[in-house]
Amino acid sequence: MALHEITVSVGGGHELDRAGLAALILSLPGLRVVPLDQNPPPQVLVWEARGGSDDLPRVSSYTSILLLVEGAGVESLPATVTGLLSREEPPASLGIAIRQVAHGEQYLSPSLVTAILQKRQAKSSLTESQKSIIGSLTGREREILELLAQGLSNKAIAAQFYLSIRTVEGHLVNIYSQLGVHSRTEAMLVAVKIG
Repeated sequence: MALHEITVSVGGGHELDRAGLAALILSLPGLRVVPLDQNPPPQVLVWEARGGSDDLPRVSSYTSILLLVEGAGVESLPATVTGLLSREEPPASLGIAIRQVAHGEQYLSPSLVTAILQKRQAKSSLTESQKSIIGSLTGREREILELLAQGLSNKAIAAQFYLSIRTVEGHLVNIYSQLGVHSRTEAMLVAVKIG
């Protein structure tokens, strides 16, 4: 085993789907498929969210979860989910998403952003309190929120402003708290709605 290999488990969905995913992951450089109950635990769990995200297993805090979804069917994401990958993405995107969540970053398929936005906009609009809260964010927080809406990763946002990733994460925690949201996806939706 190479020291830099990322360990990945596959779960959810049907057995045939899991076998296909495992074979695809094994074909990607630097990734190794392992059982979910191995010690130490895998770095990433790729979970087929056929029935939503309610059936997710409990995992170690060491393990990041990447949900593989069809369309924009996920209404809300558990806090344990780090990434959301559309089944319509090309196979190479799976490797990118796994590496990103394994390194502590969040991942959201670009194709899902539009689908989720359209679905959410049909259901709700910004609350008055969210509109006023946007005005109370600092200039830097508003800039970070704008880049978040464009789908940039924490690393890319940090590079844009010559900040550390930890500083960007601190800003994001404050932004989530002030907007009353619990995830990057929810914050992106608010940011896109306000333009």
